[in-house]
Amino acid sequence: MSLSAAEADLAGKSWAPVVANKDANGDAFLVALFEKFPDSANFFADFKGKSIADIKASPKLRDVSSRIFTRLNEFVNNAADAGKMSAMLSQFAKEHVGFGVGSAQFENVRSMFPAYVASVAAPPAGADAAWSKLFGLIIDALKAAGK
Repeated sequence: MSLSAAEADLAGKSWAPVVANKDANGDAFLVALFEKFPDSANFFADFKGKSIADIKASPKLRDVSSRIFTRLNEFVNNAADAGKMSAMLSQFAKEHVGFGVGSAQFENVRSMFPAYVASVAAPPAGADAAWSKLFGLIIDALKAAGK
């Protein structure tokens, strides 16, 4: 349950410009997710039933996006370590199943995340496949946990 060292390197290189401005990019990513998949906002108590304009104006946006990017950063930093990834994915899946979030929601994220990364800075060749594999591991963990 990990990426190869080369895949982890590609994900890390493409992630570096995104996480370098994590506050603005985290907010922008979450808004982009909600714009593309409006029902996704309903999985967050702070955003349930709110318009995009209300979400953008919410003081909770930064809190939520920061938590998401912090967790994603942990996955990227440990992507080639099978032992750490296994434990992290298991914990992540348990938490998210408890929130009612499942594999379908992360299929949505996987479908848009490489383009989001590319909107920040041109990723190296092969990075899209590395991201797809990383989100595939998350999706598999959620399926294994029953979602």
